[in-house]
Formats: sequence, structure tokens, C-alpha cells
Amino acid sequence: MSRRGAVPRWRGSLFVFVSYAVALALVVMLAPAPLATASTAGATTTSTAAATTTSTAIPTTSTDVTAADPDLVPVQVRLDAVTPAIAGPGTGVLLTGTLSNAGPDPVMVHDVRVSTAYRGLDTRAAVDAWAVTGDLATPNVIAEDHIGALLAPGALVHFYAPAPAEALEPGFDFATLPLRIEVTEPPASEGQEAQSMAGSELRTFLPWRSTEDDSFNPIDIAWVAPLTLPGGAALVDPDDETRAAAWAAAIGPGSRNTALLEGLAGTAATFVVDPAILEPLDPVASLTEAVAPPGEEPTPTPEQTQEPTEQPTSQPTEHPGDDATSTPEEPQPGSSDTQTSGPEPDGELSPAPTPLAPAATETPPADGTEATTTGGPDDPDAPQQPVEPPTPPTTEDAVRALAEQLATVPEEQLWWLPVGDTDTGAMLELDEEVSDVAALVGRPPAQTPVAAGRTDVAWPLATSIDDQLIDRLSRVWTHAGGALGTKGVGNGALAGTVLPSSAVTDDAHTGSAAVTHTSGTTLLGYDERLSGIVATAGEPERDGRGVQRFLAETLATYQEQPAQDRSVVVAIPRAATVDATTLRRLVSVSETAPWLAQATATQLLDSADPAPVALTGTAPVEGDLTAYSRPGPSPLTAARITGVEQARADLDGACEIVPGSEEACETWWRALDRQYSARWRQDPDLWDAPVEQAAAVSQEILEGLTINPTTINFFADEGVILITVTNELPLQIDDLRMTVRPGNARLRILAQPEPITIGPESRATVQFRAKAIAAGNVPLNTTLSTPNGTPVGQVAETEVRVRPTGVWIYWLLGGVAGAILVLGLVRALRPRPATQPPKPRVPPAGPELESP
Repeated sequence: MSRRGAVPRWRGSLFVFVSYAVALALVVMLAPAPLATASTAGATTTSTAAATTTSTAIPTTSTDVTAADPDLVPVQVRLDAVTPAIAGPGTGVLLTGTLSNAGPDPVMVHDVRVSTAYRGLDTRAAVDAWAVTGDLATPNVIAEDHIGALLAPGALVHFYAPAPAEALEPGFDFATLPLRIEVTEPPASEGQEAQSMAGSELRTFLPWRSTEDDSFNPIDIAWVAPLTLPGGAALVDPDDETRAAAWAAAIGPGSRNTALLEGLAGTAATFVVDPAILEPLDPVASLTEAVAPPGEEPTPTPEQTQEPTEQPTSQPTEHPGDDATSTPEEPQPGSSDTQTSGPEPDGELSPAPTPLAPAATETPPADGTEATTTGGPDDPDAPQQPVEPPTPPTTEDAVRALAEQLATVPEEQLWWLPVGDTDTGAMLELDEEVSDVAALVGRPPAQTPVAAGRTDVAWPLATSIDDQLIDRLSRVWTHAGGALGTKGVGNGALAGTVLPSSAVTDDAHTGSAAVTHTSGTTLLGYDERLSGIVATAGEPERDGRGVQRFLAETLATYQEQPAQDRSVVVAIPRAATVDATTLRRLVSVSETAPWLAQATATQLLDSADPAPVALTGTAPVEGDLTAYSRPGPSPLTAARITGVEQARADLDGACEIVPGSEEACETWWRALDRQYSARWRQDPDLWDAPVEQAAAVSQEILEGLTINPTTINFFADEGVILITVTNELPLQIDDLRMTVRPGNARLRILAQPEPITIGPESRATVQFRAKAIAAGNVPLNTTLSTPNGTPVGQVAETEVRVRPTGVWIYWLLGGVAGAILVLGLVRALRPRPATQPPKPRVPPAGPELESP
């Protein structure tokens, strides 16, 4: 090949190489930020991985954030506890909590700073203003914890801010101090003060007292805890697994009811109990599941065949009498690992460390005890124990454990609600008859209550509570003989009613919690704000501030009228989910507060002011997050009540004709009773489901029987008519009633058919006597029903051709007789021929014989 031909190829390759290089340079120049960021991040990781640090941020979740939220506060502050909850002279205070990065980018945290102002929040309005707005300046810094860590997105770090005893000198005998917790950013340069991070402020309270306990005139405080069932239709779902899971969540280990019992055990708290929590229902979707054909046994349900299993051992809990405020805090749920921040490093601020996995979980010291360290997931010395999943307890186990706990409650502290927690407030607001409401209130439980308790106290829920409601409620209790119909302490009369304090008086924060109504019953008004604080104290977003807010509210209540004898009631809402540990802490700190004295609700009822009062007729007050949660609207309406009673009547009728269905029907009757429960305010959208299921059970029976249509010839004055009934069910039907009604007067029914018995999947011929009045066609309307009159199947119309014998038979006989008479006359009148003389008989000729 010639040299001239090689030049174009060389030049073409050079042109391609140069073009590629230019393109690559343009890409690098047009995208410097991402590359630089990645490079910087890599350099930071390399440098900080080798650096020695005393505080490490722990990633708890892998958050995939694609875009930054402008309203999102990157660093979230959570207060776990203030120890001790009430400060005093010579006592240091430790604040513990966590910081977490909820943003999409790493955040450098310098320290956590706690400050206060020596200004007492001596009114409930001042306490609320500090919690909501926080306009008060807090110039006195009393505690700090240097973090010095870079929080990656989703990372969490603990802080421990100790305030030495000499840092607190308010100069008050007793007061509530405002506390501000701030997270600061690193200073821009050496010598400058660290600035607060925007949006990371958290406000709480610190009660202070330097006087002796006997110098207080304490407020009597009573606790009321309702043990009721949650809303929803799963508790009566015919599916065994669905129902068992719902009951486990309602009364099993870790449920709201067990948390209340465990958190308030051994205290003066009063438990207001719905007996239905001890009566799990086992409804069936079809009576064919519960009733066996003749000669067969019914198939038992899983709950009937399952052997009782040993209840798994739960985690150890504190004893009711222990001081929960001095208990070391455990890591919060949701964080897989935790790491403490160490002492402040010497010298200049070192490069920020990158998040590393922790090697151990450290428990903060409390009350002078040494810190303990437990092996983390990367601890090689930690013994590896095999994990065995616990056997889930059965519903019977949960009921048994709950009954044993209730049996230990003193009679004075145990109040029984009507079975199913009847929503008396909603029914009376619908102007239902007192006798109808009393029938539900006085209905006895399926079994004798596990322990004696009061049945003469009501706890209604209503949109507005006025004098008329209390008057009618008193009549209901008198008519019913008390809840459960047991003739309680007041011989069935209503002795007390629990209701919001705002319904009793316009000023809910002063005076006694128990007053006498004009009807004679005692009104026990609970403090909505205190009750709401307790109800939300265990929620993650409320953290340890709930305990401090509770103390601040009660101390402010005392300070408003310290010389007056006072009482308050804390009533936990029915729908509130309260943590047992939080409850123990709240009760424990209230027992140590010298301005509070523990009392039972019965003691407050017995010491009520005898001067009668009338109600304001106002609804419960809606407040901020700490206010008492108002009950949701009741799903009960006049139409729905009619639907429940129709479903009950249909079920009654279906069970009357199916032998052996009594137990299954009794279960559904109780389920329908619970449609009037106050628990449906928690989940009103599913209210219709149990009613529809009960209706389906009855309709299966009522629609499984039919009358065969036919045409009948009735040629008699009086006789028997036969009609065939078909049973398409795999069940025997007894005592079925047939009613026959002629469509006109040509036929009269002399007697209705006898009660019918039909075998499974078979037919039966029913007969009855009738009398013909006139000839013609008669439409015969035939219906089936149960003994209580519930219609069964469809109305059948049978055509009857009536021909009475008194008309046509005589014409026929007359015609025959006439024909015979005519034939006889014709024969008699016909002429006869003349008679001839008889001819002589001539013998026949014989053979001729010749002589020989």
C-alpha cells in the first residue's frame, strides 16, 4: 500500500481521540459541584475515620430523602427524663434525652444547653403560655452536654446534661421554673459563642420546693382508669384467627388494659371495668357450623379444642411502690443502637467524626450508681443465646390473667360498667325510652363478676351534659337496679356520675371535684387538662415532658388557692393508650409531690359538698394537645337502632325453628347488645359490620325454606288440601308455621295447618281442611313463619279450582235418573207381537230296519 493511502487513516484516528478528550473536559468543567462534593466527602471520611472521638452518632434508619422539606427541623430533640422530677436545695438535676437527624443532610451538633429563669409559673395560664409560646427569656444556663458530633441523616445520639446543685438558686419556697433545652451549632470562629440551631428548641418545667412537706395544704387527687374494649368489628368477627388477634390486642400482654392494671397496681386508682372484657364472644358465620345434622356431633371451634398454653414470661417490670423517677432510662423503641456522648475534648475542635456503629449500649448513671454497659451487637464477648419464639397466649389465657388481676383490686376501687359499656349518653340524646336503655344497663353478665365492686356509678359520653341528661340517667339506673341489675350500694339508685369538670362549673381549676346535683346524685368532675396530659404522656412525641407538665399543672393549681381544701380527678380517656412505665412514673412523682395527697374516687364521692348545683350544659372544652380528648361522635341513630332490633327479631325467629342453635344465637344476641356500646365512638365506620353478619346468619335460615307452587282441583263441599314445603338446608327444621289465606270468598279455610317438622334437605306435605262456598278459581296465599311471627321464605300463591259437590253432583244424579226413567217408559210403551199356538213335537226320523 502506498504512503499516500495511510495518511487519511492516521489523521482520522487523531481526530477521534482529540474529540473524545475535548468532550471529557467539557463534562468535568460543566459538573464540578457533584464531583467536588463526592471528593470532599471521601476526604472527610478518610480523615475522620482515623480521628479519635468521644461521641458517635448512630444511624437508626436508612431514610431515602430525595428533596429537602423547607419546614422540616433537621435536629429533633427528645427529653427522656428529668431526675429528680422535683428539685430542691442541695440536689443536682440530670436531664437525659436524644438528638436525631430527620433531615436529608448531615448536621454538625456542638452541644446541648439547658437554661431557666428564676420566675415562677404560678398559674395554669402561665404554665400553658410557656408550653405553647415560650416567650419568657431564660438567661440562667444550668447544664450543658458537649456533643461535638456530625449527625448523619437518620442518626441518633444521647445527651446527658447534669445541673449541679449550686446552679439552682431561685430563692423561692416553691415554684415551677421554666426550662429551655437548645441544640447549638459550632461557633464560626474561636472565641465566639455557639448559636442555637433554628427549630431545635424544647421547653419543659422544673418544680422547685425548699419548704417542709407539712407546710402544704395538699390537694386530694384521685385516679380513674377505664378498662374497656377498643372499637372495631374484629372482636365479633366469625373468623377465628381475626377474632383471636383482636382479643389479644385488647386484653393480652402489652394491651392497653393490661398496661393500665400494671401501671396503677398497688395505688389508690379506681378501675371502671366493662364486664365484656372478660366475656369474649365466639359468633358463627352460619348456624350450619354450630348445629350438627341428626346423628352427628358439631365440629368444635379452635378455641374449644385448644389446650391452655403456658403464658410467656414478660419482661421484668418495676414494682408499683418503686420510685420510677430514679430508674435509668432504657433506649427508646425504634433505635437499633445507642451511643453516649463522652466528656468534652480538650483543645480545639477536631474534625467532625463520621457516624460509626456502636460497640455497646451505655445506661446513664442515676442516683450516684455506677454506669453499666451491656454487650452490643458487635461485642464478641456477649453470649449468643438461641432465640425461641414465645407461644402466643390464647384468648382464654388472657381472660384468666386479667380476671386474676381484677380479683386483687379492693372493692372500693372497682366500679362495674354495664355489660358492653352501653352508650347511655348517645341513647338518651336520641330520646330513647328509659325502659329500653335500662334493659341494656341492667342486663346481667354471662358469668358472675370475678370480684365485688360498685354498680351505682355511671360514666356517660355526650356532646353536651345538662340537668335533663342527669335526671334521665338517674331514672335509668333506678329502673335497671344499677349496672348489671345487681342492686348496688345505693339499692340501684345512681350514686355518682363521672363527667368533665367543665360541665360542672365554668372554672374547672378551683374547688372540689365532687359536688351534689339537684337530682341527688354526686357529680365527679375530672380535670380535662390533667387527664389529657396523662393520656398523651406515653406517646413518642410527648416524651418525658409529660411528667414535668403534670407536676407543673398540679403545683400551679395548688398555688392559685393554697389555703382552700381542694380535690382533682384524673380520668384517663377510654381510647387512650398509656404506657405502663409512664403511668408508674406519673403516680410515683405525684406521691412524692407535697402539694398532692392520694385519694380514692369513692372517698371523694363520700365527701362531696351537699349543696345542690345545676349544670352549665356546655360541651367538653377542646384545647391543645394536652387537653382532654373529646369522644368522637356516636354512630347510633334512630334508623340504626331499628336495624339492630330487626336483626335481633330475625335471629330470634331463625333460632326458634333450628333445634340446637340456642348457644350460637345467644352469642349473636350479646353481640347485638354491644352495638350500643360507647366503644363504637372510636371506630364508627365499621359499626354496620356485626349487624350485617347477624342478619346473614338469620337470612340463611329464613330463605332456605320454600313452598312449591301448584294448581289444586278441589271438587268437594269440604275436604283436605295438600301443599308441599321444601327444606334446602342441611338442618332439621322444627315448629315451622304455615298460614293460608284464600284470595276470595269462594273457599273457606276451616283450620290452619299444624306446626311443621322437615328433615334436612327434604320435603314435607302439609295438609289443612277447607270448605267450598261457590264454584270458581281461588288464589291461595300461603306463607311460612316462625313461632314469633318472623316471615320465612316468600309468599307463595297457589291456584285452587273449586267445584262444590252440592251443585254438579245433583245435576249429574238427576240426569242419570231422568235417562233411566225415559228408557223405562220407552220399553213399556213399545207394542208386542201376537202369540202363536205351540206346534206338536215330531220325533226325528230313525233309520229303516229290514227283517231277515
